[in-house]
Amino acid sequence: MFSVSKNKCVGCGICETECLNEAIKVDLASGIAVIDKDRCSECYLCIEVCPQNAIKVIQKSLIIAIGTDDEKTIKPDDHFGMSKYFQIWLYSDGQLELLETRENSKYEEDETRIHGDPNKVKATSSILKGVDVMLGKMMGANIQRLKNKFIPTITREPLIKNALTIIKENINEIMEEYEKQERKGIILI
Repeated sequence: MFSVSKNKCVGCGICETECLNEAIKVDLASGIAVIDKDRCSECYLCIEVCPQNAIKVIQKSLIIAIGTDDEKTIKPDDHFGMSKYFQIWLYSDGQLELLETRENSKYEEDETRIHGDPNKVKATSSILKGVDVMLGKMMGANIQRLKNKFIPTITREPLIKNALTIIKENINEIMEEYEKQERKGIILI
């Protein structure tokens, strides 16, 4: 599936001009190229001509965990690992599907443990088995330990339904980070 990065596309229209099937148009309201999947022949010409490297083919599926206490909003008052629940979403072919909600029951808060305790990361990792991306408002001190297993992703958007749109709009950046050996966190605004 082709994806246009809203953070890289400058609306220059080169892809639109070069497309032999007239399958790509720059949306004047957003200033971002939009690909008509029905007209696209997947010739990859748009990828080759884009001076911003804004168009990518996304073939991999990703599993995304969203930290929440109420299943509607992203945990607002603490870091990802302290969420009551993790909603597990599948990103595939440009769509997001809720697979399940996992309860964060592996780690019980112990006031004698310090912030960034390695046992917390082990507990969180076991709950998030199979997950590629962690999405929350904040990450704890264990981000250094988690970033090799997961892509720590931050959003300031409080509503999960809006955060899902932000994920889709930024899937190119998430995939680029996923493919790196040395990962860093991503901030999606």
